[in-house]
Amino acid sequence: MQERVLVVQGGKLIDGTGRPPIENSVIVIEGKRFKSVGRSGEVPIPTGAEIVDARGKTVMPGFIDGHGHLEDFHGELYLHLGITTCAQIEIYQDGPWSRAQMEGTNLGKIRGPRIWMSGIAMGGQRGLHDAFGSRTARGNRVVTTEDEARAVVRGKKERGCDIVKLNEYLPFELAKATCDEAHRLGMAVAAHSLDAIESVKAGVDAIEHIWSVGYSSILYAPARRKLAEDRLGGKIEQELAGAYYQTENFGAVIEAMVNNNVAWTPTIAKWLRPLSPSAARFRARENEILNNPKANLPAAVRVVTDNAYDKLHKRYTPEQLDLAKMGYDKANDFIGRFVEAGGLLKEGSDPPRGMAALLMHEALVMDVEAGVPPMQAIQAATLNVAKTFKKDKDYGSVEPGKVADLSIVEGDPLADIWMTQNVKMVVMDGKVIDIAFSNYQNPIPSFYSNQSLPPDIRIAPLFLREGDGPTTLHVAGQEMWPFHRVMLNGKPLPTTFISKNKLEAVIPPQAVAKAGTYFVTIKSEGEPLPESNRAHLTVGFKQ
Repeated sequence: MQERVLVVQGGKLIDGTGRPPIENSVIVIEGKRFKSVGRSGEVPIPTGAEIVDARGKTVMPGFIDGHGHLEDFHGELYLHLGITTCAQIEIYQDGPWSRAQMEGTNLGKIRGPRIWMSGIAMGGQRGLHDAFGSRTARGNRVVTTEDEARAVVRGKKERGCDIVKLNEYLPFELAKATCDEAHRLGMAVAAHSLDAIESVKAGVDAIEHIWSVGYSSILYAPARRKLAEDRLGGKIEQELAGAYYQTENFGAVIEAMVNNNVAWTPTIAKWLRPLSPSAARFRARENEILNNPKANLPAAVRVVTDNAYDKLHKRYTPEQLDLAKMGYDKANDFIGRFVEAGGLLKEGSDPPRGMAALLMHEALVMDVEAGVPPMQAIQAATLNVAKTFKKDKDYGSVEPGKVADLSIVEGDPLADIWMTQNVKMVVMDGKVIDIAFSNYQNPIPSFYSNQSLPPDIRIAPLFLREGDGPTTLHVAGQEMWPFHRVMLNGKPLPTTFISKNKLEAVIPPQAVAKAGTYFVTIKSEGEPLPESNRAHLTVGFKQ
């Protein structure tokens, strides 16, 4: 049986390799792979092929999110924005949910991007190598010997992981053993780091986030560690931490990474996009998606997206804003110098402090604003990601033999990099994909929250009588958000956000009409499964 043939013709092709664009291109796709690529008139069009007219548009490889944290509602966001692959750098669990998503996408049963999975990060012992405990508190896989590290990597490979993630508290001798085993198995290693030069020596393939290289620029190790712990502990916000990076030491970090071909993912958009000259364009596109009822986004997405701007422009003092701007300037300095030195830049969206998928496009704009040529910015979300994760044989560029993923946009990203998000058509695995929002419901919902959800809560009062009320219930916990809802026996109560540590809810008399033991929990609006632990309300008999 002859494989289906699809031809995309007439567009300006930016193929991801860095070569000059091909005007009036012809791309022949046979089955799931590119068959031939070239200019119109130079590439024969097979008889009976399905034709896609891309005249007036720019054709690029399907984008690859190089640092995603996939959630159940992300699938259509990714497709809508031309992202056909997500490197799923997980946070809270070790693979079963992502594996189900990966297999479901491959089978065509879930709408969303292809997934390259990491499983949960590997780290050192809490209280020894993770002094603050933030990482191990999230359930990172703790390893204490080289044999343990290698065994964890083998387990990840057996579960279908493509990537190993390390946190910044894994001792470097264990990081080296991890990298050796991962590379033996054909896997890549992405790392948080307190010392990028030592991470490079350990053999990592990528270093994640501006703060990893920023910490590394602080030569006095106790000061470096204190800044990391204060940031993780909430004593200093990420937007302000960047002011303390030591730019005079950037060069040594960059040299080590470039000489060893270690990729770097800035991910500054999630924190610092309100300071970008393009912030107004970002907000307009964010609101366009947030206001689309068919996008079906949980309330958390609007709140955390708005919060990034409100924090800097409404709540920061002038002194705090100056520090944030100083950190932004230092981030731009590192980005520009890293790429100019020949560094392998990759980008990713790194939600949830913003909108998955769109954050990646915003990051590309900010890279260009920092001095990265647009062609190299496009590679940061295509071929460079594939290279980093050892997938460039099949992905990342439009070349014969590779998997046929395309993102077709209106406009020219080489003239205006923001056009990467102006997606009009997507081809994935050789098929044209519907990129419209459709109120899609993922058949396998996430079992952890898109944003922080307090595990334990305290309530007052603890005792009511039958029919009392209406009663204001005070609920205390950590990391409260305006999208949290107080639940009584699984039913939502009218809830008011008071502060990051307090919610109030109104219990109507009819809700406690009968004596008994009632349970109170917190859920995030629009998220079906995650829920806090229970607090108990006792309702006694009416006297």
